Amino acid sequence: MANSDWSSVEEVDVSVKAIVTIMKRKRKLPTPLVEAYKHALDTSTRELTRRFYEQLTTSCLEALDYFMD
Repeated sequence: MANSDWSSVEEVDVSVKAIVTIMKRKRKLPTPLVEAYKHALDTSTRELTRRFYEQLTTSCLEALDYFMD
């Protein structure tokens, strides 16, 4: 996952669910995960990138800061 972009809405949704789960359990995200998802954001389509931010904003607003540069 760290070296590829998202190719479907389902992959984005799974990524957001993973973020939600980790934030609930640990209250912070591991740096390698953040970097992998930032890479996916940089290389994915505009639609999938928008989907990621919309889902993250709805599901786990506190994690949004990790992905805002």
